[in-house]
Amino acid sequence: MMKTLLGILYLALFCVGTMAQDPATPNALKQNLIASGELFKWSVDDSKVNGSPYLTEEFRSGMIHWNGMWNEGIDLRYNIYQGSFEAKLESGIIVIDPIKNNIDTLKYREEVFVKKYLEVGKDMLVVYLSLLGQQNGYALYKQYRISLTEAITDTDLYHKAKPAEYKTQTPVYYVYRGNEHWTVKGSKTLAEIFQIDAKVVKSYLKDNKYKLSREEHLLEAVLYFSSSLF
Repeated sequence: MMKTLLGILYLALFCVGTMAQDPATPNALKQNLIASGELFKWSVDDSKVNGSPYLTEEFRSGMIHWNGMWNEGIDLRYNIYQGSFEAKLESGIIVIDPIKNNIDTLKYREEVFVKKYLEVGKDMLVVYLSLLGQQNGYALYKQYRISLTEAITDTDLYHKAKPAEYKTQTPVYYVYRGNEHWTVKGSKTLAEIFQIDAKVVKSYLKDNKYKLSREEHLLEAVLYFSSSLF
């Protein structure tokens, strides 16, 4: 638990220590968002889809790290399906695409999202991942996921019509070290990352009654094995 608290404390100190003090900076940031982002375009088809692609449907006050400092007072929401943030400005809603925009880090819903390169199969993606904790060059990230099922329009005696629907999926967790990253799939992944015997990982999890399927337990394990004391 102490290691987790240290990881969270680090994030809090980073946010406070680099917060923008210049009252003119938010306006400059807004101009940058307008120039580098895209205006949100609402589609009538979205009204025919059940569920929501957003982490939270409503906008919430967040912070954006830009030009070397944190800027507060920006209303944000995260579109999980599109993998992009949206900023609500006086001029309209601006889409913050991780590829097209120069925004690297945002704070939203008390979570810090960082732009990362993610290799999926043969594809290299640019995504915003939620930073859960970091220590000694290792960092644990979470990727929110959501799927969109197609509407059923061809009906018969056995198939009823159904609208398209957004369905929340289980998050995927990644450990990053520099330019390397691993998808956490179990104790064998941690053994590979930290170059230790898988039996050591299993013993640690058993002794602490940890399950890697639980986010807080996974974070504790990553911080423990990344500790210089290990």
